[in-house]
Amino acid sequence: MRIMISKLTTIADTAFLLGLAICAVSIYLFIPSSHEWAAQSLAFGWIPVLACSSLFLGLLRYKPRFLVKYWRFVLSLASACIVVVGALSFIYGDYGILSKTSFGGQWGQNVAGGHVVVTVFRLALLAVVIPLIFYPKKYARLYLSILKTMSIKLWELSTVIFKVLVIIAKHLSIYVYYLVNSRHRKLLFRRFRKYMLGPNEHEKDIEYDKENSLDFTEVDNEYPNVVPETGIPSELSRTDRIPTDSSKKGSSAKSKWRLPSLNLLSTPEPYLAPKGSLEQMAGEIESALADHSVMVEVKDIKAGPRIVRFGLVPGWIPRRGDASKSDGEVERSRVKVQSILTREKDLALALKTPYLRIEAPVPGEALVGLEVPNPSPSRVLLRQVMDSQAFKAITNKGGLPIALGEDTGGNPVATDLVGLPHMLIAGATGSGKSVCINSIVASLLFTKPPDQLRVLMVDPKRVELTPFNGIPHLIAPVIVDVEKVNPALRAMMREMFLRYKLMEDIGTRNIAGYNAKSKEKMPYLVLIVDELADLMMVGGFEIEQNLVRLAQLGRATGIHLVLATQRPSVNVVTGLLKANIPARVAFAVASQVDSRVILDTVGAEKLLGKGDMLLLNNDSPKSRRVQGTLVYDEEIDRVVDFWNNQKGPPLPEISIEDSEDLEPETDHLDSQMLSQARDLAMTNPYLSTSVLERRLKIGGHKASQIIEALEDEGLVIPH
Repeated sequence: MRIMISKLTTIADTAFLLGLAICAVSIYLFIPSSHEWAAQSLAFGWIPVLACSSLFLGLLRYKPRFLVKYWRFVLSLASACIVVVGALSFIYGDYGILSKTSFGGQWGQNVAGGHVVVTVFRLALLAVVIPLIFYPKKYARLYLSILKTMSIKLWELSTVIFKVLVIIAKHLSIYVYYLVNSRHRKLLFRRFRKYMLGPNEHEKDIEYDKENSLDFTEVDNEYPNVVPETGIPSELSRTDRIPTDSSKKGSSAKSKWRLPSLNLLSTPEPYLAPKGSLEQMAGEIESALADHSVMVEVKDIKAGPRIVRFGLVPGWIPRRGDASKSDGEVERSRVKVQSILTREKDLALALKTPYLRIEAPVPGEALVGLEVPNPSPSRVLLRQVMDSQAFKAITNKGGLPIALGEDTGGNPVATDLVGLPHMLIAGATGSGKSVCINSIVASLLFTKPPDQLRVLMVDPKRVELTPFNGIPHLIAPVIVDVEKVNPALRAMMREMFLRYKLMEDIGTRNIAGYNAKSKEKMPYLVLIVDELADLMMVGGFEIEQNLVRLAQLGRATGIHLVLATQRPSVNVVTGLLKANIPARVAFAVASQVDSRVILDTVGAEKLLGKGDMLLLNNDSPKSRRVQGTLVYDEEIDRVVDFWNNQKGPPLPEISIEDSEDLEPETDHLDSQMLSQARDLAMTNPYLSTSVLERRLKIGGHKASQIIEALEDEGLVIPH
């Protein structure tokens, strides 16, 4: 019965809907006035409206739950219908009613608003409101975040605009002042001419100095008396000063000392290698080796200040016994590198020079390097390397930068003494060893004030380092008496152990960590010895042991050694000393034996002299050829005058004399017994009281007194 009633109800509803449709069609067909009303009201907009209405009524009758479940879909369909009607209102017919009311009719024009701007605004509002109705939580948060971001951006933009307006007003006021004031009118016109026409020659030179300078603090001193050969300007620039680690942003302690200007150094001259002569030399190399059936090709040419490096690529030769075959193919093999090395004298004869050096292979490249003297050599000035990015990077990092020179490719070579951490320099007389030491000292004086770097110099020859006397960096005047070197080394060991004690108390491993945590900064301490052979002749074993002890333990405490000698023999440069000094610089030496003593390999005997060096450090297992920097005596004098004329805050004193505090405790000790204990401490830095009791046959109390005395002298590491 229920099924019958349901079917009858469905038939009645369908008949009712069909009746309504038939009535609407009949009215439209048989009443003429209805045509005009339909065209004026909606025109073609009736199509989407009737379609949506029919769908809505059908769902309302047969699927009411669908309307409730998918109400967002129904609203979206209604919105789309409104958008279509609004879009049809912008299309007009050619004649009739539609030419006045458009395809969307009067209702469509009301929806659109009658203007494109109004329509776009309404549709945008509809696009914003409908998602907010469908998903209120999601889109409410999205709209709020968008409004917040837009407000922040608008505020930032207004701030930038305000700053720009302030800058413009400031500059306008300055220019107005310049125009009114006759004293500055010429300066304004000169700037305007420079902006319109470009700088003249004098202004170009000034701009070059500024571009090649570093960030410095002000200098009050001027040096009007300048040697003409050096080409140094008579006035000092205020922007040409090297930044130290204390001047970097975020540094806790700033130095009160002023650094010297790079304008104290000579300005480098531009240099271009002659390509024609280098290509001619490359052709001579290929032909000279081809005459001996060694086929090579010069692929790379790098011209340095004193050396030109030709990169040779071994060629192909037919294999022996396979010169011809029946099928016309020939098997080939590479030229052996050894065959190139054996033709060194033939190459020297062809190039008319005895100074040849072959490097096979070049580190990091598939080339055989042939180093030949440059036909038009140039000098490498100290400022030229100190202006390089490599030197600036080490300075900004807070290390101890050293300007060494330029390699065979003309690239500046600068290294950090903190990372080496010690350096051994050796070479014959006149090879450039003393100039290298002066360059190292000058590099440190240009980058580090006295409160960050202290130096102890030893110069038995009395002429090389004594010009530096008086600068505030020195712990004491340059030591020229060899007898005073051992007490100075023992004093440095006492300072080293004191620094270890301070770092132990604060809980740090090295000087960098200590300076980061402590308020009282610990300066670097550099020992520079110009002639090591004289010290080894007088002091012998004790000098060697003290230097080895400093080299072993000094790195963490900021103590670094720079040792130089002109007699690189095994008695001077011992194996124990070389083991603790990995960075070595070899200038020209007399024989292969001397080269092996310094570098553990040959090659230094083929150097040109006058600054030509081989550099060996931890960066590469093979030595690197470098042309050393040149610093004039006049430049050193100006740097020394700068520091001597500057008065800064007092510096902590580091004594190099023998400690007098030990005398009351050691008066009752037998001097011979103490001497024997010192000999034992030289071989065992971790000497204990029990060892002394057994070796010297003394009691425990006396052994502890001797150990305390040796600890104060720096010969025994405290337990």
